[in-house]
Amino acid sequence: MRSHNILILAAALATLTSCTLLSPAYGDGTEERPEPVAKIIDVHRHGTWPTGDDDAYRSQMLSEMSQNGVRLAVISITDYDDVENWKNVAPDAFLVGVMLGCPRNLAEPRYNCFPADEGWVDIEWLRTMVEHGKIEAIHEVIPNYYGVSVGNPRYDPYFALAEEYDLPVGVHTQRGPPPKAINSMRSDPDCCPDYDPEMGNPALLRRVLERHPNLRVWIQHVGAGRAGSYEPHWDETLALLRDYPQVNVDLSITNGPLPIELYDESLRILIEAGFEDRIMMGTDNIPTALVLGRLESIEWLSDDQREAILYNNAERFFQLK
Repeated sequence: MRSHNILILAAALATLTSCTLLSPAYGDGTEERPEPVAKIIDVHRHGTWPTGDDDAYRSQMLSEMSQNGVRLAVISITDYDDVENWKNVAPDAFLVGVMLGCPRNLAEPRYNCFPADEGWVDIEWLRTMVEHGKIEAIHEVIPNYYGVSVGNPRYDPYFALAEEYDLPVGVHTQRGPPPKAINSMRSDPDCCPDYDPEMGNPALLRRVLERHPNLRVWIQHVGAGRAGSYEPHWDETLALLRDYPQVNVDLSITNGPLPIELYDESLRILIEAGFEDRIMMGTDNIPTALVLGRLESIEWLSDDQREAILYNNAERFFQLK
């Protein structure tokens, strides 16, 4: 019988919003912690923030991963020297991706990632890093904050490179926390004047996949919508999964601060549609133990389904065998 402190989880959830900075591993260490699962891959983390202390941040992240049985995390970096700070320090713990299309700000710093290139990583540098095994993903593409569709030609050279090198691409879908949202890198009132929530519609990926039919994509934040408020884009998401077998999903924010009923419903929709082999676990830097506790509390999932979500699907998608 799995044991969970649901009241503690609910209280923790009430304090969280999306895209959190890294939090302590799980409160002060006195709460009941789910049994560590043998194998976990976290496919959605952010390895660095422009104003953060990478050494302290990385140390805390590695500690949290170890405490919760996370063998590997797919992280995003936001500047060129971050490769040294992350991949070279802990090569077996991280797959490193680059954030792409960072939004501009109304005040300095004008761009929170790759500021020397106005939010767009230099593509020749990226090619070199990929060839040397230093960069292993493009993650996270954030079109809604930049205010342009993923089908915009500005993205095309990067998607072409990803297809050429079979590099997985993680794309932020759904509306995301709007500018001025609390507990977010978008909290700054000067952030993201070009924000357009419609650019988070996963249907916009169809044009990309038509151009690049072999591109491996994982759709992020699947299910993050509320009836009568903003759309979760289920029809568009399921259509992409049906039409493109190389497309996977993470639920990240949906399996974090959003209501547990929404998380339960999202898993049911995906599994009943036949896509239990495409669901991957991503925390988006929400405390791992909280996310694991929520997954374990969904009693109708089988052990095989949990193992697939926590490890097997990501192992296959990221070609780790």
